[in-house]
Amino acid sequence: MITQVFATKQKMTQAWTKLGKRMAVTQLSVVNNLVVGQKLSEDQQPLSFEVGYGQRKLKNVQKPLRSRLEKSGFSVGVAHLKQVAAEKDSQLKVGDTVKVQDVLTVGDVVKVQGVTKGRGFAGAMKRHGFQGQQKTHGQSDRARAVGAIGNRTTPGRVFRGKRMAGHYGTEVQTVLGLTVLHVDPSTQVIWLSGPVPGHMQGMVQITKTGEKRQIELDIKASGITPAVVESAPQVETPEAAPATETSETSAPAVEDGGAQ
Repeated sequence: MITQVFATKQKMTQAWTKLGKRMAVTQLSVVNNLVVGQKLSEDQQPLSFEVGYGQRKLKNVQKPLRSRLEKSGFSVGVAHLKQVAAEKDSQLKVGDTVKVQDVLTVGDVVKVQGVTKGRGFAGAMKRHGFQGQQKTHGQSDRARAVGAIGNRTTPGRVFRGKRMAGHYGTEVQTVLGLTVLHVDPSTQVIWLSGPVPGHMQGMVQITKTGEKRQIELDIKASGITPAVVESAPQVETPEAAPATETSETSAPAVEDGGAQ
């Protein structure tokens, strides 16, 4: 199997543990993780898989990728391709669809990588969290200004990387230490503890770190529908007729009253 899946950010909600602790939760949908290609070692063991993600109509995909998808047996297109390392003794093959329950389980610690929201041109206070300047003592228009950005004749320039106003957002960001709280195999939806970067319906990459954390959610308080286990139908057997007790009837004794 692999250690990464690609998901779509759905929404944020909240959940409660069995100890009564409220947790922020992000719901993500893991769909269309298609194995398009693979890279094999000298002994024909898979080293990595080429996974396609992001739903797109097959007719809107470029011809080289479209032919690869059709040869792999897919009738849908993908928006992105990425090489993902294969685990030892992986059973995946070209043409398979990666399921979330095959990669992630409840308690897995993961890291999530995505592109942050674009916020346009922003000032230094919003972009970098500057405190701002005084609002009194003669200050009239310096409350949100950056302030001094240089020194004197030497060096006589502004150093590269100086924190100033500029474009804010649309940067690749990684969030570490999130925990998988719930996995729904029927809808391919997972719950992660805490926020993840990006806007709604944005794509993120979820990677297992190999660590485990024990967190038990209160299913009823968190609004999780428990899985219904289908059992085999029971065959009704006809009931046997109740046994009747039979008693032996003995003839009444006749007293011999002979004349003497």
